[in-house]
Amino acid sequence: MSAEPAAVAAAAAEEPVVEVRATVEVAPEVLRTRLLGALVTLLVAYTCAVAEAMIVPILVAILLGLMFAPFVRALERWRVPRSLSSLAAVAVALALGVGAFVLLAAPAREWIARMPRALVHVESVVRDLRRPLQAASEATRELGKLASIDGDASVRVVDSTPGLLSQLASAAPTLLAGITVIVFLTFLFLLHGDALLRKFVTLAPHLRAKRDLVEATRLAQHELSLYMITITLINATLGLVTAAALYLLGIPDPLLWGGLAAMMNFAPFIGPLLTACALTVAGFAEFASPLSALAAPAAFLGLHLVEGQLVTPHLVGRRLALDPVMVFLALVVLGWIWGVAGLLLAVPLMACTKIIAERTPGGRVVAALLSR
Repeated sequence: MSAEPAAVAAAAAEEPVVEVRATVEVAPEVLRTRLLGALVTLLVAYTCAVAEAMIVPILVAILLGLMFAPFVRALERWRVPRSLSSLAAVAVALALGVGAFVLLAAPAREWIARMPRALVHVESVVRDLRRPLQAASEATRELGKLASIDGDASVRVVDSTPGLLSQLASAAPTLLAGITVIVFLTFLFLLHGDALLRKFVTLAPHLRAKRDLVEATRLAQHELSLYMITITLINATLGLVTAAALYLLGIPDPLLWGGLAAMMNFAPFIGPLLTACALTVAGFAEFASPLSALAAPAAFLGLHLVEGQLVTPHLVGRRLALDPVMVFLALVVLGWIWGVAGLLLAVPLMACTKIIAERTPGGRVVAALLSR
């Protein structure tokens, strides 16, 4: 009896081992779902690009409505009617926007008037800096003369592109229409925001879900408002400090460049880089020495380094910090779709998405993807 199990074990050990490899095949339903998701994503991106004039004002109005919602509720607690509270919030936003425009309009007009002379000065400075390459330029010019068919024929190039003032005049109606839409939509969101919330609450299945939805919405509004106000104050302070530094360096129109630095700081990476490039041009337009010309962008980059590494992480907090890779991708995509407006809206929209996803039962994956 004991010999049979031993024989069976020996026979099993002599048999060749057959390796079985499992092949994983994607189900047709899963593949179809992925293809439909990719198609919907492309259609949404195309629609956003085509309907920029309609979508961008709506998004700006939503952000302003979320920012001023706690202000409206605070006025309501002081027995102020909601209509007057909403009107006061819109009036505050308009006052801030008009004040910034009035403050920067005069320096911008002076810079536009001085721009041709500044560009000539920049061209002369660049020409002096590239003197070692003049020999190569002369050789290239001689080759061009040899390659020309008719040396006596002169070609006259006429610049038919519209000027800066004409471009601004043609864009003014669209800009005014967008501002009007933003103002009215912000007022409507502030006035009827609670009514929209009650409609969503009625869709919840049970009482606890209704309560969780209300609490999540209130907390999201509070955090969004605090985030937007904090970032706006940080950028405004950076603009003022930059203007003071440029004033000490002798750069004309320091308020204009400070306002540009404050506005472009809403777009990380790309915005400060564009501001530094603009300050480089302004520096070379005013100073002949390269060291004096580069002092303006160097001062701004130093202030931006302090703001980005010390001030913003301390005031905003690590919990609201966004992943740098996702921020850069959002800047590239929205900048490609909406231009400058997309660059300025990318980070606020990402912050709003992250805060809302943290309060949504199915949004944990999105929140983890956007978090640092």
